[in-house]
Amino acid sequence: MFRSHWVVNQFGGPHAMEWVREPLRPPFAQELRIKIQAAGVALGDVLRRAGKYPASLSLPYTPGYDAVGIVEEAGAEMEHFHPGQRVGIFFNGAGGYSTHAYAKADEVFPIPDGLDPLLAAAVILNYVSAYQMLHRLARATKGERILIHGASGGVGTALLELGKLAGLRMYGTASEVKHAVVTIYGAFPIDYRSQDFVNVLREQAPEGMDIVLDPIGGDNYRRSMQTLSAKGRFIGYGYTSILRAGEAEDWATAWKRLAEQQATENGNPISLYSITGMKQEQPDWFREDAAAVLDLLARGEIKPLVSRTLPLEDAIQAHEMLETSRAAGKIVLVNA
Repeated sequence: MFRSHWVVNQFGGPHAMEWVREPLRPPFAQELRIKIQAAGVALGDVLRRAGKYPASLSLPYTPGYDAVGIVEEAGAEMEHFHPGQRVGIFFNGAGGYSTHAYAKADEVFPIPDGLDPLLAAAVILNYVSAYQMLHRLARATKGERILIHGASGGVGTALLELGKLAGLRMYGTASEVKHAVVTIYGAFPIDYRSQDFVNVLREQAPEGMDIVLDPIGGDNYRRSMQTLSAKGRFIGYGYTSILRAGEAEDWATAWKRLAEQQATENGNPISLYSITGMKQEQPDWFREDAAAVLDLLARGEIKPLVSRTLPLEDAIQAHEMLETSRAAGKIVLVNA
């Protein structure tokens, strides 16, 4: 028996990934061997592959934060799992782009019966991130005003859907061709290419934003902070501007400075969010929040926007689509 998986042997463009086939092995005592059904694709995968992510993974590695699959075999110390059981998997940035994966107990969690594995895979990274930023960090309350940058993306659409459920008044930046995606959730769209979001928000909401969620970084962070209300909270959760200019060290330096700063010049609190960091610090939160998100999915209260499903073998195409902003919502790789 064999497994195939994508491997990054050197940092670079999408073609730095190589499709590798190798024999399957039995799981170690504290592992599960899982046949992957669906795996999420994230911009974080692109940043890591390009070598532009602080503390990028050591080479070689298999990309992929999250996946859903079926347990094939349980190691000797994993008797509470059984073959045929469907589980979700959340890796620390590596492991999902594979026909089979090996996972430890703290990387897996149950998937409710009857859930479509494709939709389940679409919510693990994006919706748990969105849920934790809204409810663990921002402590959003009904009626608050929120600015969501990158609103048409995977995490952006998750924030819009969960924000709508929470009764928030939402504003979202996106390219004009994706404004329909933003307005579907009841948010006010702002074209980041032709409009100055700071000026637009001064006109639309002169009281300012109660919450700002920014995955872009650089000068966008500074300008986002200008839109905050007196009680506004800023949350940075990425640095996608690094794909256009700058070096990974710039991100790391800025991240460290903001972490030490903790507040804007006007005294508004600053939080920096990483799902892997929060999972490491608060593992119980991750399990609780993943269960809450999957319950919302099972009850039909959320429906992730999946822009494309591609065969696992087409991960290069998926990365190209993300890098050129051709996809709204989530891209999911499917293992036939």
